Amino acid sequence: MYAYGLEDNPYPSSPTPTEKDARILGGKRHKEAKSAIVECMKELNAKVHGRDSSDNDFRVITVIQDVGSGKTHLALHIKNLKGRHNTECSFVDLSTISPKTMPSIYNAIIKGFDNEFFVQLRTKFLAYLKERAEQGDNSAKKAINYTMMNRLMGLTIKEKVDDIISGKESVSVENLRQFLVQRFNYHESVLIRNIITNSFESIQNLEEMIGMISAISKLTHRFLGKITLFEVDEFDGNEGSIEFVKGIINSHLPACVLLLISTPSGYAEVQGVNSSVFDRLEKANYKIDLAGSNSKDELAEIAVEYIKHNDKHGKLGSKSEEELTDKIQVLYEEFPEFRSVRSVINILYHAMEKSEQLTLDKIDENVIDDAIKQTYPGLKVRGSIMDIPISDFIAIRKNYESSSEKDLREAVHNLTNLAHEMGSICKLEKQNLPLDIVYQDPFGAKIGVAIVTNSNNEENLDQISNISKSAVVDKLIILTNRKIPNPYNSTVINVDKSKTIDLIYFNNKYNGKKITESDNERAEMLAKTLCII
Repeated sequence: MYAYGLEDNPYPSSPTPTEKDARILGGKRHKEAKSAIVECMKELNAKVHGRDSSDNDFRVITVIQDVGSGKTHLALHIKNLKGRHNTECSFVDLSTISPKTMPSIYNAIIKGFDNEFFVQLRTKFLAYLKERAEQGDNSAKKAINYTMMNRLMGLTIKEKVDDIISGKESVSVENLRQFLVQRFNYHESVLIRNIITNSFESIQNLEEMIGMISAISKLTHRFLGKITLFEVDEFDGNEGSIEFVKGIINSHLPACVLLLISTPSGYAEVQGVNSSVFDRLEKANYKIDLAGSNSKDELAEIAVEYIKHNDKHGKLGSKSEEELTDKIQVLYEEFPEFRSVRSVINILYHAMEKSEQLTLDKIDENVIDDAIKQTYPGLKVRGSIMDIPISDFIAIRKNYESSSEKDLREAVHNLTNLAHEMGSICKLEKQNLPLDIVYQDPFGAKIGVAIVTNSNNEENLDQISNISKSAVVDKLIILTNRKIPNPYNSTVINVDKSKTIDLIYFNNKYNGKKITESDNERAEMLAKTLCII
């Protein structure tokens, strides 16, 4: 059993999405993009319903954003919706085609359809042959090899066609060819023959490919009553890809939507290679930019959506959802590596596997730590001097806002205590001075340390400032988490979030008597950044 009572790991293991994985879609930006694409399909379906399609029934959609933003996932999710929106879809990943020639692209388009699509078309085409044969069309009878002997034996035309559909009989290819050319254009005839015989012929050039793709969209609308969606992923400045897309756009395929997926750099390449194609793309019916899909809120929502989709017993709960969201947002803020859908999902997949091994009720900081060590060995927290483990960092970072002034003062006191123990400084008595720490550095200078936080009042700050003007100490160090003026003969050090977390981590280890030799070295470096030594 996985965390949150899940029977299976809800996150995909593949670095690239599959159609199965893409059934789940989370994130506001992705859902908005989905709505736009679905709206386009609905509008086109309504327009061509009940009539023959024309060259005005063509739409272009562009989807653009960086690698790992979920573009491919979105496209495959839309492909999964085809049955609900009266659409047939072919998904083509141009990055997997090399070289990008017209024959190789056409072959990828054919493979991009589900097998069920061609089964449906084959059945419809054979039903059309049956109807024509039953109406007395001799060329149709010849096409299905329906002979006088069949009739004398009591075999009906319907039974003959049923045998062809089941594979017991076959059509007469030459007679089928003659039947088709009388009723369809050349490319439509070739496509129907290819589908009925389950054997697709290769094409040689762009003109042939456009003719065949046009036949697909036109016959899909005529025989299945559906529009066709061609999804083209990883579109960039490759000349073969641009030639293909230009041909599709210029042809205005009937009852068809062309969805092009690209990165900003790939889109810029198109502009540099072919400005006319770029101009056409700029005029697309829908231009979808997934900017913001990699924000921390979006990533958290996507991650939670996977669990919700698989949470059949309602074990997630609002508190667990909030905790998981917090963890993901910490990862996002502190690790540039985890600012894409792909990388976050990868970590959560491994964290889920760890939770199953350890029979945990939920994903905690430790399993995330283990997952990161496994998949990103050597990854360090940004700006951390103390080399904080991810698990400790997430826990401290989560409670950072509630850390008290007392915690900060105690940590600085213990840091100077350690420096004293190591012989780097000599701690002195404060002698009723309004300072937090007084010590003597290795050169005999008397140093005062004052910690100024948001809770310090202006009177205390004035007292500290007056000390800097006196000869009570040789030098004054002010550690602060607020913006203050720089008093005379003093050094103001900003104790930001990163330094505070380092101090709290150090303090926890120091109080727990768990300081190691390597910790001593890092603590010394931390003390230097605070100008304590």
